Amino acid sequence: MHSNLTQVLDLPASTLLELGNALRGGSLRYGVSAGMLSTFVGNRSGDLANALQTILDDGCSTEALGTMCLLLHEARVRMETNDNALYLALSGPEVPGTPVVSTPTMVRALFEEAKSDVIVASYVFHQCRDLLAPLAAKVDADSKFMVRLIVDLSHQRQHATEPLPIVANRFKKNFLNDAWEGNREPEFWHDPRVFEEVDRKKAGVMHAKVVIIDSEAALVTSANFTEAAQNRNIEAGLIVRQSLHVGRLRSFFEGMIDTRTLRQIV
Repeated sequence: MHSNLTQVLDLPASTLLELGNALRGGSLRYGVSAGMLSTFVGNRSGDLANALQTILDDGCSTEALGTMCLLLHEARVRMETNDNALYLALSGPEVPGTPVVSTPTMVRALFEEAKSDVIVASYVFHQCRDLLAPLAAKVDADSKFMVRLIVDLSHQRQHATEPLPIVANRFKKNFLNDAWEGNREPEFWHDPRVFEEVDRKKAGVMHAKVVIIDSEAALVTSANFTEAAQNRNIEAGLIVRQSLHVGRLRSFFEGMIDTRTLRQIV
């Protein structure tokens, strides 16, 4: 590829759109020159004219060149859209040149955005009443609004042989008293494998830290729903707004509910 063709690749999306339309049927349909291109790129018109003329000299028509510019425009728009659909969620001490945002700020913003349902998965829930308050308010205000909490009970045992029903009932009671200020309860789901496996070393646990908002957005993070993780720790995560990936993450947890891999605490 000719080295000066980077002049075309480096054009912003809006310029590629205008250039494509001008080449296909507008002011550039009969050819290009530095003077004619100055309205599109200003003082860079000479370099761009050489680049476009190189393509035309290789046998490309102005119409085909215009189509190429329009395709590059579409590709650039899609790339920029994908960039906006991913956001690094970093919290901790301030670092020069790298923005950090408190985890509670991001989580509350997502909760406020939710319209129909929220899934929250966390290995630990502790001192998170204020953080969950927006969800409790939405659950009380709308009988159709659903909140599903996916929790881990394995570390709630007071001794190695304490049975599941006692652990589950104590966890739910403590959670509703300490962390939930709403009148209508959320749903509680957990991974029972550690209680069913004789050898605890062979059993996995629910260790994910995830927030899923409707089918629109998801936060995947290292932060548990604890005061320390939310306010003091160094945590890293990613907010995703790509429907394909949000849907896949949602299907992962809902699939485990449907297949009873996760069990409800009632």
